[in-house]
Amino acid sequence: MVAYEQQQGNVALRALLTDGSAFCSLLQRGGGVDNALVTMAIGARSDESQTHLPLSVTTFNTIESVALLTLCPAELKLLPAPDQVRVRNLGAALAGRTP
Repeated sequence: MVAYEQQQGNVALRALLTDGSAFCSLLQRGGGVDNALVTMAIGARSDESQTHLPLSVTTFNTIESVALLTLCPAELKLLPAPDQVRVRNLGAALAGRTP
């Protein structure tokens, strides 16, 4: 993700913010996490020619995790308990503290 951001600059930042916001919006609409993941991936795929977003599981997991930590933390409760722990641990690691 760092290489993508460095290569694409503001386009990358806008793409990541847009996709993260879309993921939060989809979660809030209902339909479950799986539906939100698939819908977001389909949307990102359709914009890939403009954003050059790397279409990988790692990319989407990163976008979704950061969105849950920063844009819509209340929606974290929609994840299965083990995934909630992983996302919280990621947030702690990014913040430089022990989970």
